[in-house]
Amino acid sequence: MSDISIKLLKDIESLRRIETLQMEIWGMIERDVVPVHQLMAAAGAGGAVLGAFDGRGEMVGFCYGFAGWRRGAPLFYSHMAGVKGSRQLQDVGFRLKCAQREAALAMGYDHAVWTYDPMQSVNARFNLHKLGATAHRYYVNYYGEMPDDINRGLDSDRLEVDWAVRSRHVALAVAGTPVQHAWDGAGRALGATPRAPDTGPGDPTLDLDAPAILIEVPTDLPAIRNRDRGRAQAWRLATREAFLHYFGRGYRAVDFVLHPGPPLRGDYVLTRSPDDHRSD
Repeated sequence: MSDISIKLLKDIESLRRIETLQMEIWGMIERDVVPVHQLMAAAGAGGAVLGAFDGRGEMVGFCYGFAGWRRGAPLFYSHMAGVKGSRQLQDVGFRLKCAQREAALAMGYDHAVWTYDPMQSVNARFNLHKLGATAHRYYVNYYGEMPDDINRGLDSDRLEVDWAVRSRHVALAVAGTPVQHAWDGAGRALGATPRAPDTGPGDPTLDLDAPAILIEVPTDLPAIRNRDRGRAQAWRLATREAFLHYFGRGYRAVDFVLHPGPPLRGDYVLTRSPDDHRSD
């Protein structure tokens, strides 16, 4: 990682490279790309655009956000973050988000939000465990039909996370020392049921009243979607039902845990303790 540098971007040439990078990372069609004029406007009006560059000066990742306002207070809306495939396992994304936090703090923000697909387990682990974000808002088919390579063929449901950028919890996470919990005794609201050749969801359990509950999501969503789109949609519907129900009862997603396999399995952890709002 010593060859990676993170830079705040405001020049047209660099922002043009982000247009191209979006198509490379997500397989977007050109009309869905966030254009350079929007990136420029965001960078100049309370937002930030950051690029990750290797030792040869090639841009290998970026993140971008803009100024927002909600419930009478400002917030930083982190709209996009992506890293080229060859660099995705090298902590480039983590360094970009840490730099984004520093930029948000420098501009006076206390709170950042962004959305992601709740069935992308890698992103869930990254957002909730490694960055210390939480989530309690679930949006059904948020973007409508999406034609890019990653989202095509599934409803575009999204979780919106809260990132309390000044909190001790987030500071520990970005320092590489996230708070660890065993989550013993958590009740299971949704789990996998073995079905050949793939694993599908069981029926959600909606009558739990435990301090912490678990919602399983597949750890290999792209493979499931490619083999059996109906099975992937079944996971979408089951997780949607569980999240909407328990969020409606005051629970909040505060962690994502992995269970070594085979097969590898992953669970969201939801709690409803005020201490788990992570704003301290």
